[in-house]
Amino acid sequence: MLGVGAASAGLVACSSDDIAGATDDETAPGAVVDERSDSIVPELIPVGDLSPADGSEERMTYAPAVPAPTTRTDQRVVEFEMDVIEGECPIDPANDVSTLMWGFRIGGDDTTCGSPGPILRARVGDLARITVNNLASSKNGHNIDFHSVTGQGGGAAATTVAPGESATINSRLLYPGAFMYHCAFGDVPKHIAHGMYGMFIVDPETPLPEVDHEWSIMQSEWFLSEPGSTGVAEFDSERLLLEHPTYVTFNGRTDALTGDNALQMQVGERARFYMVNEGLNLASNFHPIGSHWDVVYPEAATHPINRVIRGSQSTLVVAGGATVTELIGQVPSTIILVDHALVRTFYKGCIAQVVISGEENADIFAGGDAGEASEDGETETVDEETESAPGTAEVIIPAGAFDPANAATAFTPLELTVPAGTTVTWQNEDAVFHTVTSGTTNGSTGTPDGTFDSGDVQAGESFSHTFEDAGTFDYYCTPHPWMIGQVTVTS
Repeated sequence: MLGVGAASAGLVACSSDDIAGATDDETAPGAVVDERSDSIVPELIPVGDLSPADGSEERMTYAPAVPAPTTRTDQRVVEFEMDVIEGECPIDPANDVSTLMWGFRIGGDDTTCGSPGPILRARVGDLARITVNNLASSKNGHNIDFHSVTGQGGGAAATTVAPGESATINSRLLYPGAFMYHCAFGDVPKHIAHGMYGMFIVDPETPLPEVDHEWSIMQSEWFLSEPGSTGVAEFDSERLLLEHPTYVTFNGRTDALTGDNALQMQVGERARFYMVNEGLNLASNFHPIGSHWDVVYPEAATHPINRVIRGSQSTLVVAGGATVTELIGQVPSTIILVDHALVRTFYKGCIAQVVISGEENADIFAGGDAGEASEDGETETVDEETESAPGTAEVIIPAGAFDPANAATAFTPLELTVPAGTTVTWQNEDAVFHTVTSGTTNGSTGTPDGTFDSGDVQAGESFSHTFEDAGTFDYYCTPHPWMIGQVTVTS
């Protein structure tokens, strides 16, 4: 019998049944087979025999888009060209905050903000020929360490370029998956913290199953000081050394995947997410609020020999690592993608939205106002016709309302005066859910008084309450008690 140490090391004991009929040249009875000796590196065609990839192949895109999957069955030479760029770019548009970003773009594009860099995609066994151009307008030397590259420093030394210089590397792609790339020049953490990173997807020889959507998400940390009078926040080296990021974002800014930039899919569709945690330091707890990961390829290791996980609530993504996940649009809703270390989501900007449209399915989910199922299983809708109210009014919960810095505009208007009989509607335009709860709060703890309570109002939803009696009604948001509003009702 094998001990625990041997079993955990990947050694397999073969019983006499397993090896019945073995010859002298085959595994002997009771032998131990070391599965670690097997390699998934493909048999490589000599470089001299490789043909260039067809020019029609889309090999580079910008997040959240990804290039189309590689469907050919042969190995090719795939060429990539990237420019290094430096410039001031928005990071927190809701608060008019920008910062100096260094990054990458597709060679020759006129894009001025390069964080995150483009998504590169090829097939395992391909020869990636990558040219890096550092624009003459840059002030710093840069390079790229590709986690997908097998070679010294992931190609960093060979791609080191001063302003105005170019360099090219040739690298065979040996392993499938989703891989980080980043600048590794000089003070490496400083360069990554300025936004110098991206993703390289290497498709396996056996393609992953087709899905309706494929998207890319990159989580990263920003170490910035308070913005100045112009709204520009400078790089803060002390916060970097303390590992205390000011922002944690998906795809380089707080609104990259929310509001008008939210990802869209239909009920019944399947979406695949290639997610890289660019770091610098934090592990990510990647979670879809309101859904599940139907499939997870741990560590983005997509070779078919690796087992997937089905039905996961959250998956861990180490700094400098990746994952590939899939979810199904089960019911119409807005799924919130987060790092479930939720301070990063609620206070630092790490949030994305996946808006699912289509028909309701009460067999999976029905809200309290969605009607009740009849005996034959059909859903009875609630009669929404009511007597006309004397008047209506609206309060907006704007984007960024969850941020304590925006408490002065968390409810717009904060103070509302209406006549008795008015129906007030609160519309949630923020990226996270809120409540409209009557009562008082000291800014950190609220005390409800039971007059009205919306429950959770998800992004894009609304809540209405009709005020019949005169008086002053204070209210707040339960999960964000610094959001405080007031309705005054006159007679």
